Amino acid sequence: MLAIELPAGRSSLTADEAPLHDLLMSARCPGYDVRADLPDGFAHEGAARVVWTASDPETGAVAARRSGFVFVLPAGTTPAGLSGDENASAGNNASHIVRDASGSVHMIWQDGGRPDGATGPMYRRASTAADGTVRFDTGATELAATGTGEWNAYPAIAAAGTIVHFAWQQQGSLYYRTIRRDAAGWRWTDPVNTGAPSVGRDIGPSLDIKGTTIAVVTPSGFYAESAGNGGHWSVTRLPIPPGTAIKSVSVVAERDGGALIAMVLSIRNKPSLSETQGNGIYWGLRLIRRTASGEWSALTDPLRSFPEWADPGTAGEDVVTDWVRLAADEAGGMHMTFHGTAVSRIFANDRAYYAWRDPAGTWHQPVSLHEPAAWGGFGFSYAPSLSLAGDVALPLTFYNVIAGERDLGFDSVLGQFRNGASSHDPLRVTHFTQNAIDTGEPANSLGARFPAAAPRVYYGPDGRPWLDILETLVPGGVPGAPNLIVYQRLDLTGWLRRQ
Repeated sequence: MLAIELPAGRSSLTADEAPLHDLLMSARCPGYDVRADLPDGFAHEGAARVVWTASDPETGAVAARRSGFVFVLPAGTTPAGLSGDENASAGNNASHIVRDASGSVHMIWQDGGRPDGATGPMYRRASTAADGTVRFDTGATELAATGTGEWNAYPAIAAAGTIVHFAWQQQGSLYYRTIRRDAAGWRWTDPVNTGAPSVGRDIGPSLDIKGTTIAVVTPSGFYAESAGNGGHWSVTRLPIPPGTAIKSVSVVAERDGGALIAMVLSIRNKPSLSETQGNGIYWGLRLIRRTASGEWSALTDPLRSFPEWADPGTAGEDVVTDWVRLAADEAGGMHMTFHGTAVSRIFANDRAYYAWRDPAGTWHQPVSLHEPAAWGGFGFSYAPSLSLAGDVALPLTFYNVIAGERDLGFDSVLGQFRNGASSHDPLRVTHFTQNAIDTGEPANSLGARFPAAAPRVYYGPDGRPWLDILETLVPGGVPGAPNLIVYQRLDLTGWLRRQ
């Protein structure tokens, strides 16, 4: 993994400074001396070109040269793994990084498409110090049995006390396992086939835990539930209207053993989806509830009161919602994120949104999380993640950055909402693409795709609030390079306002 994290307070390093020196000099050519040179003399945040030279130790004659890139990340953003999949930290509407009751950090992603890499769901565990410094306790580990992972496994993760739960797709079914820590150390359970069908091209299962209820929904339209340890599963089909299909789905387990499920249904589609003009496509949002006794009921459509989200008919307009995500707070509020085309009316020309349902049950007007402004370099926004700090919602979205007419990659931004309204200016989270433009090196951008934040803000022993984020960084100017999976600790001190 040709990537390093900068020391705190530094924005660049020379080839002689650690940890860059250690990475550069890890190159080997048996029988020859190896030297690494940075053409600019230093490496700053982003992609830095390096030339390695192998020379005869006696004559000094050059035997070989090889050039490549190393990726330099700011303090607080640590390389965690690699993936050949640009959607490595996406694929569903569930968490990809959590903390257990002891404060250990657990993260998952999807690998695949690398010549020498694994294929399937990957896991890694870390510990953090009070100042945010990270230490990995494991390497990247396959969640599925070795060699059985698949290209569309798209795992989900949830923590409940000392137990961490995992769900993913494999051989057309939903698989599940756990890890927990006891006096003997960390112990894994074996992977279990729950029997629930689960097949998604770009989405996977959504997972949540409440009390003893383990609730999972799959993109194939099934609800799987286990009470207690996940040893026995009951599986039932979701009540989907005839002629529709699930595009994305999210679940929230409830204290009484029931579950809330948000679905985006493909109600009217076209064989060919254009991104330049509308074609009458309609993907609608639906909310249902399953009681602890196993009964289904339809709830009010969260977007029903807002005409811009209504079915456009067969006219040349697309009204699309997608990547829906639900979270419930302890005060009785319900929070939802998604993206859609209520303004553009054209497929894939999306904005990310946040919406709130108050404790009385009323859904409020969805709020755009990032306004497109092509003249300022910002394009559309997509697939927001969702975290809570008490009853404060923190939606995290990524948006494409444009220079002239060229789409260079993605950056990300975090919002803060209380009672359905923005309560603070947004916080820039990842801005590697904009930095590449500002430094005159737009081709060397690291585009942030699908940043996935932990479901809850973590408060350290000193009371400092941290948000754990796992994201995929795509090297825009390095053909063939694998995507970086990075773990970012975001210190929210002074920005997060809780009441």
